[in-house]
Amino acid sequence: MGDPQTRQDIERRALALLERLLNWPGNARFRQRLLQREPPAVIARVTELEAGAGRSAVILPTQFDWPRTPDETAPPDRIGPFRIMHRLGAGGMGSVWQGQRDDGLYEQQVAIKFIHSHLGAAASEAFAAERRILARLEHPGIARLIDGGVTAKGTPYLLMEYVDGQAIDIAVANLPLFERINSIIKAAAAVQYAHSRLVAHADLKPSNVLVDRDGRVRLLDFGIARLLVGNSSTGSIDGPLTRAFASPQRRAGDGPSIADDVYALGETLRRVVGSTADADIDAVIDKACAALESQRYGSVAELIADLERWREKLPVTARAPTLRYRAGKFVARHRIGVALTAAAFLALTVTTATAVQSYLRAERARLEAQSRFDQVRQLARYQLFDLYDQLRKAPGTVAMRADIATKSSAYLDQLRIAPNAPLDLKLETASGYRRLAAVQGLSGTASLGQPGQARESLLLAERLALEVLHEKPGDLDAQELLGWIYTDRWTLLANNAESASMNSIGRGYFDSVLSVVPARSSALLGWLQTEKNRGYDLGVGDKPKEAIAVLTRALAALRAAEFSAADRPSARGLESLLLNLAGDSAYLMDDLPRALKLYRQQQLVVEAALRDLGETPEWLSSKAEVMFDLAGTLSDMTDGHREALVLADSGISAVKRVLEFGPDANAEKKLVMLYGQKSLDLDALGRHREAVEAASQSVAIRAARLTAAPQDPTRIRDLAIATTPQADLLARAGDLVGACNAAKQSVQLFELLKSRSQLGGRDTNKNLPLALAARTSYCKR
Repeated sequence: MGDPQTRQDIERRALALLERLLNWPGNARFRQRLLQREPPAVIARVTELEAGAGRSAVILPTQFDWPRTPDETAPPDRIGPFRIMHRLGAGGMGSVWQGQRDDGLYEQQVAIKFIHSHLGAAASEAFAAERRILARLEHPGIARLIDGGVTAKGTPYLLMEYVDGQAIDIAVANLPLFERINSIIKAAAAVQYAHSRLVAHADLKPSNVLVDRDGRVRLLDFGIARLLVGNSSTGSIDGPLTRAFASPQRRAGDGPSIADDVYALGETLRRVVGSTADADIDAVIDKACAALESQRYGSVAELIADLERWREKLPVTARAPTLRYRAGKFVARHRIGVALTAAAFLALTVTTATAVQSYLRAERARLEAQSRFDQVRQLARYQLFDLYDQLRKAPGTVAMRADIATKSSAYLDQLRIAPNAPLDLKLETASGYRRLAAVQGLSGTASLGQPGQARESLLLAERLALEVLHEKPGDLDAQELLGWIYTDRWTLLANNAESASMNSIGRGYFDSVLSVVPARSSALLGWLQTEKNRGYDLGVGDKPKEAIAVLTRALAALRAAEFSAADRPSARGLESLLLNLAGDSAYLMDDLPRALKLYRQQQLVVEAALRDLGETPEWLSSKAEVMFDLAGTLSDMTDGHREALVLADSGISAVKRVLEFGPDANAEKKLVMLYGQKSLDLDALGRHREAVEAASQSVAIRAARLTAAPQDPTRIRDLAIATTPQADLLARAGDLVGACNAAKQSVQLFELLKSRSQLGGRDTNKNLPLALAARTSYCKR
């Protein structure tokens, strides 16, 4: 058994044989006949598994009620702020207890699942990481995983949202078939949501699908099988399963997959509908539960689509599309009309049959074309939003993300040119182009660093949104989308009259929406974003006093507002930005204590987000930014260069972790700023050569960024600003030739901005004069 593939084959064969033996316990003759032709290695593994079946839950763990150790049957009195109340149930994975929060902060009930120790031990390293992933599955149909850990006695536990309900097959047993199917569709929609976030359930069954007192369908234990086993490579069955609902592949030893969830949903559907004379439902169940994966539905979305066709009395794809079948469905949908015209049908049998056949052919062609179009529509949204967000959180996926951007652009182009496109499709496509722009290269966002492509995508988004507004004047969705598009376009402009105008137009659209619906949180968030932009422009325009007034008012309004759950993450990010820019304005006013206080507030926001959401690229970038600002302020306030150097290195470390996920233009910008700050602190400490080295790293990255986008005024300014202090450092290190060349480059870049009317107020009043003075000082003949 030296080859891993051979070991895996032996394991799968042994598990399949064991499953059959467990159905005939103690039957020696059956065992001998079953194993007589098996290789010795397989027989040995079966014997080993049989010996352990009575004391281990590794084999088909949810199928057995095996012995429990004392620490698993007697949980601690409390877990964190939760007092253990009473046991809700027990099973192969462990026991479930109700917990009541009693720390006085607020009332909350949870379900606490204590996992048998050996199940969690196999994945100790993966446990925490997987727990964070599953805790972010936020869907009204999924009971959320809140937290988890290990007790003092070494028992793994999970804190889950408590759901007071019944298993779906019991809860809907007396409802009409139509309503039972609706319940399954709701459960399947929650499963499909999780699949879009690359998480499979792995143990779907009626007892894990509850219907609460309000009639809501809620899924339990989502992804816990995956969480418990992590990335185990033992070759054994990958986590808990229930044999009656597990696919043949899963029972044979394969790991959890989307195909297994489809199979389990089919079996759950079978239990929920019971015996029925409906051939369509039977066909749907048979297709979902096909033994071969290739014969099942390719996704849960396809299963949902067939159940929705059944609701609408349309032909289901699980049945052969014969003329008789489709005609029957047509008659079922139009039963009253058919009954009223029965006499005419008798008189016009031949003509009517031809007409019906032609209609059905046309309907089939229409449905097939609509299906293909809907697939393109869904695929574009899935790739741009769900899949891209998942990949962006994984290192080494930049090539895949770039490919997604390219393919998504092609899909959006197909949707954009669709003839007679309805208004909702135009708005959806415009939103897709706006998202594509963010993926490609909006300044200040984690992106692929392609600002030119981003600009083109925003123009296409604007064109579509304006078409909707022309056809439907006053449409709030179109107006809000245009507000966001102009706000995004602001990020691609230099600080000049054009950027101020673009921001003003965006604010005007948000004003129009809020005048009709003042409580619309997404529009309020957009309006506050334009205020943030205005404050930034004022600061760059060397008007810090006006800037800080705008920014602090926006911050107060943001903190006083009530945002929807969908808008809260963006509001949190905006709070961090407002604090940062207000700190910058205070710094420019030489009010360093106030600047430090604002940066400290931002640091608290960033650290809280990192605790709650994990180390996402966006919040790691925010950490890098606040480390830079704190380091710079401390350096200027006191003789704190050593502390500032530690902060700068902490920020550099955070950015490098972001860049492990792939190129990120926003993160690169922060990295060059941190290297610049590090060089200043090293220089102040008398470590001039190290200072020059750090400054050179900063300048080299800025130069590479400018080479990638030579027309981007932001990148021109970034390099121009960095080369002046580099000239000073080179001079102090004794390299006057290098100092002269750096000063000349700085002046040339600022003059390029001036020739394009892209020079900001601070450039005119401060940055260009410093560069000219450096050139005069270091380029003497």
